[in-house]
Amino acid sequence: MKLLRKFILVFLSAAFFISCADDNDTINTPVRELGKAQVRVIHASYDAPAVDVWVNDAQVISNLSYGESSGYAELEEGEKNIIVSAAGTTTPVISATVTIIANQELTIYAVNNLTSIEAIISEDDRISSGSAKVRFIHAAPDAPAVDIKVNNGMGSTLFGNAEFKTIADYIEVPEGTYNLAVTPAGSNAEVVILGNAPLMSGRIYTVMAQGTLSGDDSYPFNVRTYVDNNQGISFVDLEVATANVKVVHASPNAPAVDLLLNDAVVGTGLTFPNNTGYLNINAGTQNIKVNVSGTSTTAIEGDILFDAYKDYSVFAVNNVSSIEPLILEDNLAMPASGKAHLRFIHLSPDAPAVDITLTNGMVLFGNVSFKSYSEFTPFDAGTYDLQVRLAGTETVVLELPGVMLENQDIYTVFAKGFVNGTGDQALGAQIIINNEVLGL
Repeated sequence: MKLLRKFILVFLSAAFFISCADDNDTINTPVRELGKAQVRVIHASYDAPAVDVWVNDAQVISNLSYGESSGYAELEEGEKNIIVSAAGTTTPVISATVTIIANQELTIYAVNNLTSIEAIISEDDRISSGSAKVRFIHAAPDAPAVDIKVNNGMGSTLFGNAEFKTIADYIEVPEGTYNLAVTPAGSNAEVVILGNAPLMSGRIYTVMAQGTLSGDDSYPFNVRTYVDNNQGISFVDLEVATANVKVVHASPNAPAVDLLLNDAVVGTGLTFPNNTGYLNINAGTQNIKVNVSGTSTTAIEGDILFDAYKDYSVFAVNNVSSIEPLILEDNLAMPASGKAHLRFIHLSPDAPAVDITLTNGMVLFGNVSFKSYSEFTPFDAGTYDLQVRLAGTETVVLELPGVMLENQDIYTVFAKGFVNGTGDQALGAQIIINNEVLGL
């Protein structure tokens, strides 16, 4: 298909495009008169100006800007005389004769930067099916070849090894809301996770990576989803997916610490047994460091995968010579009315396994050993007198009177300190209200 291979010809077919209504209405099957073509232009050249297009001396489209779709229009086959000018001017940038080929559905994309701008062309399939249809186009010039995966870098691959200017074929996927991970080809390391992409049955989507990875310009990397149904003018930008992460200092004899995320300091001076509250971070694999406060001495370091739109607690646990992370996913689903959710975590390094009971001996959480934990468990809202007992015995090692569980709050209680510790390091319990910081 040898059609419009020079830069400005990308815009030529735009001359024929009619104005289009929002595509979020009823899906219509395209009807094309025999002998004609359906063609649209998508402007994906990030630093190229907006343009006006003239056909046989008549202006037919104006101000087509970066990131916009002109929408599909029905074109007569044959040769057309086209003039393209910078938006708002009549000085031709190019004057050319273009041959339109009948009985095709095409999208013409302007890609690359202005000095190297060129066209790539896709043949489109706008016949709806019972599933969602989606394809991927790599239009970010400085991005490497990528894979597109479901959920995270370890997820199943939808599109593999897509290089710049790749136009992947449509695939069919079940209707749903997807998180899409962009990774370098053959790697599990996420460049970005894009969240809440709604793919609806009967809809046809072109997902395009565009902009640049460079932080030195005003054209940030993004992924835009164009809807190919109807006139093909609608689009939505996929959002960068995030996760909420709370870091808890639970190492009784460790000094105050600083928290670094990908070597950027996000919290300082965190002391035992306090926490950061939830930090909103980009989803994906993130490097976490826990440094001795005010120094470059790293006590804990690890690459941790945080899935999109989930909530996590990272506990720094054990005594200082053996300090390590304990990473838990937090289920912050709202408790039923009249209920509260509670979990227990054993974080006293030298304490044996314990039971958490009521004063009458009723066991709420049984035989919990160091670094073990319960799931969030529903209890009636109210005030409880709790006891920590040696597992399987009536020996009480810690009284926890007056523990108040408020209606629809979510709590983590963790055992802290040392059995024979004194002062701040004494055996005790710390309570975190998980949904208080999130404002749920």
